[in-house]
Amino acid sequence: MRDILRLTRRLSLRTLAAWTALLVFTGGCACCCGSIGPIGFAPDLKAGDIVDIWNGERGARLILHSDGTFEADHLDGCADNESSRFHEHTMDTPDSGTGRWTLGPPERLNPYQVLRLEFDSGTETEWGAGDDEIVVVLGDPDIADVCFFERAD
Repeated sequence: MRDILRLTRRLSLRTLAAWTALLVFTGGCACCCGSIGPIGFAPDLKAGDIVDIWNGERGARLILHSDGTFEADHLDGCADNESSRFHEHTMDTPDSGTGRWTLGPPERLNPYQVLRLEFDSGTETEWGAGDDEIVVVLGDPDIADVCFFERAD
């Protein structure tokens, strides 16, 4: 009888150890490989790193000034493609305008830092700033509702 209890206890401890190892391993994978958003190294950008002229698709342009102001032109054209739900210029962001911008802190496992644009008209939008691009998700990224901006040459 004692042998059976010892064997049961050993199996229980081994089973517990195996399950614990499995949960730790899969939990680590979920953290690094989960599908809750873009995964990558968080940039550590300073405001001065993104002060520049940024060009997007179809003539879209964003100019970030060092004093925290911006100018934007032809933003609606950026999402004007056949597969976009914003086709026909119905985007919530103003087509053109000026305002103020701020850069948020780096976030873990996100390749972009939050770039907030507050238009003089009162509209506020959140964009993403990376090392060499600025991106705005206008809706479903699977339907090409994403605009990418690169530094002007």
